[in-house]
Amino acid sequence: MKKIIAANWKNNGSTKFVKDYLNFFLKNKNSNNEIIIFPPDLYINQVNSYKNKKSFSIGGQRINTDGGDTHTSGTTSKMFIDNGCDYILVGHSEIRSLIDQVTFGAAKDLYGSSGLQTIFCVGEDEDTKNSGNTSNVLESQLEDLCNKENYPTDHLLDQKVDNIKQCTNTSLEKAIIAYEPVWAIGSGNTPNIKDISCIHRFIKTYVSENHPFAKEKDIMVLYGGSVNLKNAKDILSAPYVDGVLIGGASLDVKEFTKICNLKI
Repeated sequence: MKKIIAANWKNNGSTKFVKDYLNFFLKNKNSNNEIIIFPPDLYINQVNSYKNKKSFSIGGQRINTDGGDTHTSGTTSKMFIDNGCDYILVGHSEIRSLIDQVTFGAAKDLYGSSGLQTIFCVGEDEDTKNSGNTSNVLESQLEDLCNKENYPTDHLLDQKVDNIKQCTNTSLEKAIIAYEPVWAIGSGNTPNIKDISCIHRFIKTYVSENHPFAKEKDIMVLYGGSVNLKNAKDILSAPYVDGVLIGGASLDVKEFTKICNLKI
């Protein structure tokens, strides 16, 4: 089964890093999986220059939906698309942590992501895990993804942007969720495989019952949080796991390429 293998470079990179990374990756990649690279915004155009038809896809790490065209700083969906992006991360825990948890909602980002496939991030912190409230927290986070009002009624983008032809909000067709337990990110610790499978099954069931557009067959759940070459095959082979979102380990191009080339 085709998996999604995604690299979140976070705030890492340089023009030399991108050149060396992609030269090695494209030379050594031997995978039919869907590979997605999420570089910092400044390097998206350079990464795009290495992309051929089926080698990999590109995503943005954070969309700007505050203030529209009059807002200083930030990147809009049209800008991401114009530079070759197909995906956008929404609701990553590191973004949620920057904003008051009480007032943060991913609804605005979903509404502003028209034309991009969102990867909607959810996950509990350690206190939530220890108190046995993981499912309640995940439900509250998934409410934004499953609320029909959080999607534009007019799905066509401004077609004056170059290379955009009748781009529709692909988020309506497919729901991709990344389960990233906050306590696992960068810690070297991961849930056991059985727990990962159970939580992924819970997420798929909840979204299939509540998402206003996506059909059950179009719901995918990725795991993220201290994924590396040592544990990637076991995680990718687990029931209900459709892929992985990799942080630190994705910065090592040799390790990331080996993960991409795993036969599952």
